[in-house]
Amino acid sequence: MRKGTAIILPVVKQIIRILQLALFVVLVLSLVACDQLQQGYYLTPENYPGVEIDPSTPTLIPTPLPPTGSTATPVSTVRAVPTETLTPLPPPTETAPPEPTRITCPDTKGVMVFDAFSSSYTGGMVNYRVYLPPCYALSGKRFPVLIMLHGLGVGMDDAQWDEMGLDEAADAGFADGSLSPLIIVMPNGNDAGHESSYGDYPKILVEELIPRIESLYCTLDHPTGWAIGGLSRGGYWATWIAFSYPDLFSRLGGHSPYFFEPESSTEKNPNNLVDGILGIGHMAIYFDHGKQDYPQVLEGVGEFVSRLRRQGIVVEYVINEQGDHTEAYWSEHVADYLAFYTAEWPRDLNDLPACDTEE
Repeated sequence: MRKGTAIILPVVKQIIRILQLALFVVLVLSLVACDQLQQGYYLTPENYPGVEIDPSTPTLIPTPLPPTGSTATPVSTVRAVPTETLTPLPPPTETAPPEPTRITCPDTKGVMVFDAFSSSYTGGMVNYRVYLPPCYALSGKRFPVLIMLHGLGVGMDDAQWDEMGLDEAADAGFADGSLSPLIIVMPNGNDAGHESSYGDYPKILVEELIPRIESLYCTLDHPTGWAIGGLSRGGYWATWIAFSYPDLFSRLGGHSPYFFEPESSTEKNPNNLVDGILGIGHMAIYFDHGKQDYPQVLEGVGEFVSRLRRQGIVVEYVINEQGDHTEAYWSEHVADYLAFYTAEWPRDLNDLPACDTEE
């Protein structure tokens, strides 16, 4: 080999190495200038070309970015704040409905109303009077009803119980709280043929008078709020009506009732109803008279009560030591009679149901 050639070849090889090194440096510098070589490939120490990584040296591994177009939400680097546990509120307190306004009655006396109606049975007018208790209109309440029948005789009519002080006794009992406030109906039986045992007196009372009272006044609409009673002949009629219409009344009273001729076949003789009587087990019954009453009354009432008791019917039977068949006897006991009739009725106006006048 020629000497010049031997000198040139090493120089060329050196130049080529220099050019290769320069090219390599340019390539490295171009790579360093990029943040990202490719998607998901980052310039981290372990990715430096030609650099060996000591495995014992901890390496920071960044969280990869989601792919392009991804809707994934990046994981927050903020420390999670513990959720506050709220103490539940106590349940709302139920508000009790307001107490109804209690009625205070300023009145001490009731009112007597006089009225009449035309009867389809008699073709004439039937008079009657009605006692309304104190504060009847003011209270707006429904009241129990007592029908009281008078006796048979001169001057005996719808005024009899009124004149014997029945309304005054009702006023006094209401004032001291011993009696229930009530409506008392006193028909004039003389206008309705109560002297005849074959007449239409019961129908006139049941079919005409009672519906009229219910339409005009605020009355209780259940049999437990209705009672019927009478003296002498009125006691006879009250018993027949109560036994014949037991679904209308809860209480029956006979004051010296005149049960004459127990075996008579008279159509409306109460004695003829006793043995086959049905549906009166719910009814409270009260009979009374004085020891000086007529023998027919003493015997008739005693036998009638005995027959009822043999049927298992409970009867309160009172024989007073003094008393005959007179208004003096009955007027002396009007408070006792009212005590019986009102025994299970409310004493306080506030305990009575409200009356809806639009019904």
